[in-house]
This record gives sequence, C-alpha cells and structure tokens, in this order.
Amino acid sequence: MNLVSRWLLLFVLVASSIIACNEVTTPTTAPLNLTVVYWEPPPHDEVPLEGVKVCQLDTPNCVVTDAKGQATLMLPIGVETGFTKDKEGYGSWLIATVLSADGESRGTLMPSAQHLADMHNGVMSPYPMRGTGTVSVGARQGATFELVAATGNPWYFSEEYEWSSDLPATTSLGIGGFTEVTPGEVEVKAGGTANRCIPFLSDGWPGDEPNSIRLPVREGYVTHGIFNCPVLP
Repeated sequence: MNLVSRWLLLFVLVASSIIACNEVTTPTTAPLNLTVVYWEPPPHDEVPLEGVKVCQLDTPNCVVTDAKGQATLMLPIGVETGFTKDKEGYGSWLIATVLSADGESRGTLMPSAQHLADMHNGVMSPYPMRGTGTVSVGARQGATFELVAATGNPWYFSEEYEWSSDLPATTSLGIGGFTEVTPGEVEVKAGGTANRCIPFLSDGWPGDEPNSIRLPVREGYVTHGIFNCPVLP
C-alpha cells in the first residue's frame, strides 16, 4: 500500500469514528417514579407501603418499594402499557398508562384486601376474584359508565365510601365501575354529566369510541382508569 492509500485509509477510519461518536441514541424507555401508600376511607391516614411488588403489565420487569413506599420502574415510551401492584394482605391493583419521554412521578393508593372484600360483598360479588377482574373508573359527579361489548355488574362509589349497585350515577366522589368482568381488554363509555371526555394517558388508553376509555382487565386485579372531562358552560 502506497503512502497516499495509507492516508486515505486513515482518513476513512477517523471519519467513521467521529460519526459513530456523534450518533445520538433515542431513549426507548423512561422512569416511572412511584410512591405507593396504604389507603382506607377517612379518617385513616395514608401510610407509605414497603415491599410492594410493582411490575410492567404482563412482563417480568419488576421492582419493589422501599421503606418510603418508593420505587422506579422503567417503562417503554409512547406505548400502551401499564403496571400492577401486589403485596400480601392488600388488594391487587392494575393501572393502564402511556408514558411520555419525560417519564412521570406519581403517588398511587393500595387498599387492604379486607377493604376490597367488603366492597365486593356490598354489591354481592365474590372476593377474591376467580376468573374475573374488577374495573374502577373516575370522572365527575353525575357521570355514568357503560361497558362496550362486554358484561359486568355495575356499581358507583357512595358518599359513605362504599360501593352501591343502587345508585344511578356517580356521587361527588365521581367513581364507579364493574365487577365480574372477563379478563382481556374492555372499553368503558362515559355518559350523564361526562361529555367530551378523554382518558388521562397516565390512567388509561384512548377509546375506540368518543367519550370512552380502554382498560386491560386481569384475573384477580382491580383496574383503575380516569377520565379527563372539560368543564362545559
């Protein structure tokens, strides 16, 4: 190899190295920083929960909360996913989410298994759940909820912090849902005072119909979603 060829080869190698070093790798995951707290109806205080197993939905990607109830779970960006929360003596919970590139920090509640048993028993639904899941949805007072192309037993959260199958719509707490829902993916449509609603991406997936939200249902879990409904004149 003559001198010119050697210089050309050296130039190509150096240029390739510079290009490789300047390549920007786009992150595919972002942190979900959680603080999990124990919750019961007032006047109980919210207490951080240690030892809660938090997992990306349907994957072995899991972390465990520390003494402050905190943990960081890496989730894919811009993907319909979610996370589950499990701890012995507490109800199993599922939250659907679409994480932004900036990640997210949030607090999340976990009631005791006994509290969930009391809620289910209040609407004549078995607990622990066998072969089914429960759906919980938040919107605003006077909102109604309907399962699209699916079945379940409806309930609304009363002013006394109890599930009721007799209420026609949400109370001031704005929460309702369905028990004994078949596992899979369901769509919940909002009505009543809930108009032009979309899901908070941190608490649900966009629905296929207007004014609706899609949620994953898993056996033994309570799946929670939240509607964002604008205030109308």
